[in-house]
Order: sequence, then C-alpha cells, then structure tokens
Amino acid sequence: MTKRHRTILFFVFCFLFVLIAPPAILYSQGYVFDFEKKRIVQTGALFVETNIGNVEIYLSGKLKGKTGTVFKNAFKKNLSPKIYQIELRKTGYHSWKKNLEIKEKLTTEIKNVFLLPENPQKEMVLEKEGQNFFISPNERKIACISLDNKLELFNLASHNSHSILEATEIDQVLWAIDSKSLFFKARAGKKMSYFVWQEDEQTLINLNKSFKNLNNPLEFKWHPKDSTQIYFLDQEKDINSLYKIDLLNKGVLQKILKNIKTYEIFDDGIYWLEEVSGLLFKTDFEGKSRQQLTLSSPQNYSEKNDYKLFVFYPQISLKDNSDNFYFLDEKAKTFEKIGENIKEAKLSKDSKKLLYYGENEIWVLYLGDILVQPFRYKGDKELIGRFAASLDATLWCPDSEHLLINTRNLIKIIELDGRDVRNTIDFLKGKSPCYKESSGKLYFFDQGKLWSAKF
Repeated sequence: MTKRHRTILFFVFCFLFVLIAPPAILYSQGYVFDFEKKRIVQTGALFVETNIGNVEIYLSGKLKGKTGTVFKNAFKKNLSPKIYQIELRKTGYHSWKKNLEIKEKLTTEIKNVFLLPENPQKEMVLEKEGQNFFISPNERKIACISLDNKLELFNLASHNSHSILEATEIDQVLWAIDSKSLFFKARAGKKMSYFVWQEDEQTLINLNKSFKNLNNPLEFKWHPKDSTQIYFLDQEKDINSLYKIDLLNKGVLQKILKNIKTYEIFDDGIYWLEEVSGLLFKTDFEGKSRQQLTLSSPQNYSEKNDYKLFVFYPQISLKDNSDNFYFLDEKAKTFEKIGENIKEAKLSKDSKKLLYYGENEIWVLYLGDILVQPFRYKGDKELIGRFAASLDATLWCPDSEHLLINTRNLIKIIELDGRDVRNTIDFLKGKSPCYKESSGKLYFFDQGKLWSAKF
C-alpha cells in the first residue's frame, strides 16, 4: 500500500469518526435527532409491569421486547419523546392498549396491567338450578333458594344436601362467620317469620315463636366474631331499639341500645345513627360504652327518612333514602355530601380507595396518596364510567386497581388507570358475581346454576 493510499484511508477514517462519534456519544447520553421536530432532543423511557410474564410490548406497531418470566416487567430506554400507541399482547389473552406520551428525561410507567384470558376456565360448582345462592365464609357449603321456593343446604365436601324449609318467599339469607349457622326470613301467606338454622344441633329456631313480643324486626346482623350472637332492630313505643339474641344461652333476648335510626357492626364494635339527633355513635358489642363520632347530623336529616351506614373503619359513609351519599370527615366530625343517586359502597383491599356507585355511574374516592402513575392524591374523586345499562353489581378486584362490574348479564373488568381510554374487557357471561379472597375464586350465577372461575 502506497503512502498516498494510507493518507487517504487515514482521512476517510477520521471523517467517519467525526461523522459517527458525536451521534454515538449523544445517543449514549440519552439524546437522539427528532426528524419531525428537526432538532436533537433528550430521550425518555418506558417501564411496563404485568400480572403475567412473557408479554410482548409494541410501540406504535413495532415489537420492542417482552416482559420477564420471573419479574414480569420490562424497561425500555432511549425512546424519542412523543405519543406512542402502546400495546401489550400475549397469545390467549385480551390485549391491553393505550396512547401514552413519552417525555424527555422522564420514565412513563405502566403498572397494574391485568391481562385476562380470552377463554377463562370456569367450573360448575352446583348442578342444582335455583333462584339464588349464598356461599358460606369457608366456601364449603352453599345455601340455595330453589325454583320451587325451598331453602336447601349443600355441603360441597361431603356432597350431601339438606332441605331446611319451604315457603312462599325466602329472603335475607345470612351466614354466620363459622359457616355453621344460617339466618333467613321466610313468608308463608301474609306472615313473615324469622329463622336461625344451626348445623351442629340440626335445629331450626323460629324466632317468632321463641320471642312472641317481636313487633317489626329489621336489619338482622351476625356478630362478626361470635356465631352464637345475632343483632336486630325492633320497634317499641315508636322507638327503634337494638336487641341481641344469645343462641348459646337458650336464646336469651337482650336490649343493647335504644333510639336507633340505623346501625352497622364492624370488627371493633357497633356504630349507630341516633334517631332523634341524627348523630353518629360507637359502642362495644354489649352496648356498655358510648363514643360520639359526629358533632352534627347529616345534611337535611329527618327522622322520617331511612338511612344506611357503610363502616370500613376508620372510613365511614352514609346513604339516605334519596340515595344521597355522605362521607365522614374525621377531623371536622361531620358528614360531607360527595355523591347523588348512589346505592352501594365498597372499600378496596389496600384501604386507599372507596368505590361508590349508582344506577349508571361508578365513582372512586381516594383515601390516601397513590404514588404510582397516574398519580392520585387523598381526597381526589374520580368518575370511572357512565353506562347506558343499569349496574347490577360492582366489586373490587383483588389488586385494588381494577373493578368488576355486572350489567346486562355480562361480567366486565375495567381498570382505574384513566390515561387515554380505560381498558374494559367482557370477561364472563353471568350475574350476581361474588369474589372470595381465600380461594381467589369468582362465583357467579348463569343459566340458573352456580359457577366459579379463577382470576
């Protein structure tokens, strides 16, 4: 090779170095040339975390990798700042899509992604057709109201069944915490009767016969820890009083409190709204203590109206008979109105979110800061969705970041992440969904039979 050739090669390589090195250095430092903006910009990044592994990540139609098998996440850096159509796919699962912006020097997070199987495996729990089913807390027994108005008990472990009672109407079937006792109301003709079935003694107690001075008993509720005690309201001289039945002690009836508008039982005691004043109080399970929780009655309180308490201590809510919804401000000790046309409320598993919904709307009140994108803060209220069809039920999913809604005989899953469009999946056909955390099973009613599916 001549000296001239060596000189030419030297200058060629110098030129290539000058041409390639600056972009390479800039890229390594997180800079790229944006051809749309025609300037050098600093890149951003994307972090993805899913409920299952090996999920494909597509950015504006281009495959950029997969989430891990073990840690189920992925980090993609050196992305040009712009809006991407992000899609997460896995064969056999519903895909997840959202348009999100990648910003300079920042990481966009996609967490709490819940990919659901396109064909979820479901299992028939009970072949018996019925009007409604009630699953015991230990999930080993099912109380069924049959098509011919019989209350029947099925033991899933022994495969035995037992007919408890036949009536023209059966309602308010409530399991005790030990799964061995069952309360229910039954109507024969015009008369409503109240019963407790005890499995150990194989006895059916008619509370009307045991306590003949019952007037108009309402709001029966089991003790949350003691399955031998059940509470209810009854009227005495136009005043509602709270009574407790001790089933262990030969069915002793004891008055606990009087002047009660409504009440709720939680793990730490009894909460009640006083009828005359409209003030909220708390007591122990025997009614011996008294702690005032509010300084004033709810807005437009009237003794003539009906009220319902929702206690998820320390969060307490209240609904009136006009479906106005109130939330207890612990510091001010007053009920603050936060919603209208509300029929039910539920607390998330992480205790940071309160779900409340009406006929067609779903709302979430944030009770604590959520420091994961999208950020949400204590006191924020968010409309999750409005629906054309009426909502039959709405539940929290176990991750506290998705809701399970039931409408038009469809069970849907909707995410809380409100960036762009919320992903909503038609998961199953059925109604009356019931999620049991102990087994991770979702129970539901379809074609007159009880089914279960795993999340």
